[in-house]
Amino acid sequence: MSSNVKALSRQVHTVVNHRRIFTVLATLTATLAATAGILLLLEGQPVTSAGPYLLNLSNVRQNWSSLIQPAVELQNRRWNYIIVYQSGKLSGNAAAISEGKDIGGLIKPLGAGNMIQGAEFHFVVDNANNEIGKPDGYVQQGLAWREQLSSAPYFSWPYISPHHQIAYANAVGVCVIGDINRANYSSYQVHSLLALVRTLQRRLNIPDSCVKFQWEIQGRPTARERAFSREFHHLLRH
Repeated sequence: MSSNVKALSRQVHTVVNHRRIFTVLATLTATLAATAGILLLLEGQPVTSAGPYLLNLSNVRQNWSSLIQPAVELQNRRWNYIIVYQSGKLSGNAAAISEGKDIGGLIKPLGAGNMIQGAEFHFVVDNANNEIGKPDGYVQQGLAWREQLSSAPYFSWPYISPHHQIAYANAVGVCVIGDINRANYSSYQVHSLLALVRTLQRRLNIPDSCVKFQWEIQGRPTARERAFSREFHHLLRH
């Protein structure tokens, strides 16, 4: 091999190594940014930098593709939105919500207009106080998703309102156990919510603009709700 060929070979090898290093660093930076975004989101602070820490925020071993597979044929062209609700209580699970036991502790007197009822959400993101022996961040698939039925079709839940918006009738309903106004969601819950929403988006071809929080649709979010949804949408786009 001539000296010129050897020199060229060394140059190519150096370029390849540099590209590999760049790829690894870029991947690490993106991971750090996403992790820091979740942590800052939980603190209600804006995402400004990646930060020095890399944490494994996964607390559950769930196959997300299998989780969103229903018992019947998936009606992937039917679902056009993903709406994220919160239970309003700091403990609970899918069964308790469907039975009307965990509806945020909201009580309205008789004759006040709207009624309160439980809901069969498509998915429920548990916290550590789920009372079913599952880890913090565990995602339950509801009967409505298994059977591909409409669920939480009114953004006014837990109240039944005749003024619900038809545009959201075929939305995938995801409920996070908790109340962001009283306590932050756990990092495990946020990690699972992000993974679930992204998996649903890919499978159902739902754009980021069609991922909504209930309080965004209602139009009167609190400062904490507004901060959380803003940072969550930021993470979805990155």
